[in-house]
Amino acid sequence: MNKPAQEKQWIIDWRDRSNRVQQLLFELDQGNRYSVVVHSEEDKTMFLELFMRPPETAIISPDGGLLNNIRIDENLLLPVSYHGLMTESTEQHIVELFGLSSMNEMETQSLLIKLPSQLSSYQKRLAGFVRSVLVNPRVMVYDSIWGGMSKAQVEQIQRFEGFFRRYSPVHTAVYLDYDTHLNTEIHANQTFIL
Repeated sequence: MNKPAQEKQWIIDWRDRSNRVQQLLFELDQGNRYSVVVHSEEDKTMFLELFMRPPETAIISPDGGLLNNIRIDENLLLPVSYHGLMTESTEQHIVELFGLSSMNEMETQSLLIKLPSQLSSYQKRLAGFVRSVLVNPRVMVYDSIWGGMSKAQVEQIQRFEGFFRRYSPVHTAVYLDYDTHLNTEIHANQTFIL
């Protein structure tokens, strides 16, 4: 059975509160970064409903998108297993990914046996990022991930995103937030204000 050709662009028809339609064009597989600025939680939810296309998209949310009733290692392995991406080297790959954030193997193993409620906001986002990288999405959505982070933590997350960009240079990044100044931090190719 032949695999269907992947779309090279996604067009989202966005209807604002004044009932005007704005077309949002996302070019895929070119390594582009997009900034999407929303005004409310309702707008954010609506955008995500229109945009998300699992398994091609992965999202990193402020809480890491983790399931609270299972340990971090299970949170990481569940989507990998579900998508049939589990290999003999998956667990070592997890340790290497956390190592990019300056965590040694012992610190990583300690983090992996915790529940999400036992982690800091930064650790939750980091775990969410590792989980997303493991499924190698075409499009990575960063949902308000900078809020409440120290400058050092923001730099760490940017380095981590830089690693993913080297690992998957053509992936598309979408930064979803309320801040119109975000695009200067991420060097967005295009900004949509919804």
